[in-house]
Amino acid sequence: MSTRGTLTSGTSSEGRVSGYVFKIVRESTGRTQQQLAADLRVSTAAIQGWESGRRPLMAMPAGQFLALRSWLRHLGATPALLRTLTQALEADHILGHALATPRRAADPDGHPLGSWVLSRPLTVLTAWPIGAKAPEILCQSSSAASRRGPVPAGPVLSADERRHVVEHLQHVAERARSSDPDGLLLKRQAYYLAGYDSSPGIRQWLETMRRADQARLRPPAGWSPAWPLARSTASALTRAGDPEPMRRFLHDQMTGETAETANLNYWAFWTGELDEQQTSDEFIGSTSPLSWHGGQLVRHLAGRLHGNIGFTELNIRSLHTLIRVRPALARPVSGDLQATITRLLDEDQVSAPARRELETLRYGIAIAHQT
Repeated sequence: MSTRGTLTSGTSSEGRVSGYVFKIVRESTGRTQQQLAADLRVSTAAIQGWESGRRPLMAMPAGQFLALRSWLRHLGATPALLRTLTQALEADHILGHALATPRRAADPDGHPLGSWVLSRPLTVLTAWPIGAKAPEILCQSSSAASRRGPVPAGPVLSADERRHVVEHLQHVAERARSSDPDGLLLKRQAYYLAGYDSSPGIRQWLETMRRADQARLRPPAGWSPAWPLARSTASALTRAGDPEPMRRFLHDQMTGETAETANLNYWAFWTGELDEQQTSDEFIGSTSPLSWHGGQLVRHLAGRLHGNIGFTELNIRSLHTLIRVRPALARPVSGDLQATITRLLDEDQVSAPARRELETLRYGIAIAHQT
């Protein structure tokens, strides 16, 4: 591939996300760069190169990386942090692919965003340099506050690099085929990642693409292969500050059992209830909501009934469905949830349909608590 118009020479030359995560892992063991270098019998320059991304961990032979991860565990790094480090390599692969692709030459065939469904941790890690908040586990483990001098709050892309990545996401989404599952998966994941960018024009581009997809696909009410695309587009626009597409999605495409089941399965994968790797969105419409536990999901939703109104109304609908289908899940969170419902009704900021769902939800929680 020609490197004209690219910002890196290849996917394996990108290492900023994994480098930053590696630094947090190293700090979690209580070691300085010099001390870790001595433990691993490498130079301090090697540690500095890994952490800065100048010597990408992705370019390391697989066996050497596994040995490094084993040593870090021996030195006190938690399995959760080491799992995040491995996921950060995948994030660097996606960003590296974008940076290594010439401008306006994004090819949807074989694109990593069309190859598998990104988990929530991987999505957040990939979007981190674009504008997402740091993953929660890294915020809990980071000791950035104790460092001296100006310290980046995460992996940094230059303005040109960030623009290049976002334009790549736009171009590949525009060229993805809506007639096959890989194309739909690529398109929706590109929309979702691009929605983290706050640059002028992203919101308008997302709305233009939403209208074009609606006209081309004419998705029916209920589940269809285009349902996940509509949900991700509405979510991206909600993050960009426009709650109306989410409200339209809830009204038009969250009707009936098939759509409600799909929504719960989408959430189950997003929150780790379904931890099996998925290569397409087919599982969203075909999995039984009784096949996963639900405890993580109900806590996730119950803790996110605030802030962005579009997401709040999506979470209200999701909780409403979940507790109707699995009433016993309400018991562990019933007290806090009743108080939250009362607050939301008193604030009177959600739509009329969401208020009705809150009233029904409050009644369902009370019944579940009595049984």
